[in-house]
Amino acid sequence: MNILRKGHIFPWLILCILFCSCNQHLVNIQALRPADITLSSNINTLLILDRTKYEHKGEEVIHDMFSGGIPGEDRAAAQSAISSLSSNLMLSPRFKVQVATEVLRGNSLGDAFPDPLSWEMINDLCREYHADGVVSFEIFGSDFTVTSDKRQVEKDVKDDKGNDQKRKVDEYIARGIGRIRMGIRIYDPKGMTISDQQLFTKTNNWEAKGDNKEEAFEHLIRKSNATVYVAKAAAKDYAYRIAPMPVSLSRNFYSKSRKTPAIESGTRQTEVNDWKAALTTWQNALTAQTPGKEAGKLCYDIAVAYEVLGNLDEAKNWASRGYVQYGNRSAKDYVNILEGRILDANRVDEQMK
Repeated sequence: MNILRKGHIFPWLILCILFCSCNQHLVNIQALRPADITLSSNINTLLILDRTKYEHKGEEVIHDMFSGGIPGEDRAAAQSAISSLSSNLMLSPRFKVQVATEVLRGNSLGDAFPDPLSWEMINDLCREYHADGVVSFEIFGSDFTVTSDKRQVEKDVKDDKGNDQKRKVDEYIARGIGRIRMGIRIYDPKGMTISDQQLFTKTNNWEAKGDNKEEAFEHLIRKSNATVYVAKAAAKDYAYRIAPMPVSLSRNFYSKSRKTPAIESGTRQTEVNDWKAALTTWQNALTAQTPGKEAGKLCYDIAVAYEVLGNLDEAKNWASRGYVQYGNRSAKDYVNILEGRILDANRVDEQMK
């Protein structure tokens, strides 16, 4: 399901390399990537709650002072994170999403989670918003570190006569590192359990250049914008942690062969999105008289067609046949990819129940 899984990266690179010298077409396949964790099947509507108001009023002032921010900057970034989580979860067929209007106290300057909300409060919130579980943002903080540097580069510089000459000049660089820490809990009121509790950090780097230090800093992203950017990215990552999410997978397949015209005929059928017809065309072309190399290509294309049509087991069978019976090396790596997809599909089925 997810070609970015560790074990699948290398085979997919091999496939791309092997195909680069062949006549090929590309097809994109829409799939669901399984969540990193499986939440209880009784949770169908999630309520997203903001509990990042500081427990003690003075803490927010202290945080803003030491992080170099302006008052309310983290509050805006936390709201952006909640909006990002909500919009990304809406892309998944697994959950319906509600966002609470309340902002509760709980955040602190440290990394320790506040005491969990009472089950009485969780149940009240779920009744009010018709939800089955609560995703609560309970820790949020940010900082932005700025450094500067300079280096010599060659640039075209006008001389006294107005002609361009290459000269070494100083180029000033401003670098910013935005970092957020975010703590999230998921409350399952039916089981009276905390299904997930994660404290994580996310960073991003920015760079800007100028003819002097002031110009470089002027071009550098502002802390408020950097914090919002990183907060949204972290919330998106969390959506992928808890919900099966749509992904687009790319597959190459053989599109032409001088010895087997049916390969090109089937390709034309795929171009009008008639993959069933292409499948039939390629299967009918595979006979006892088909040369081994051409048969391997046909098996590979048949496997891709079955994957596009959603039959992963048949896709794997045909890819295996392409390698075992006809020695198609691309089919061997494709088998590994399909095995990963089958495992992921089974996990998605379990998570969608």
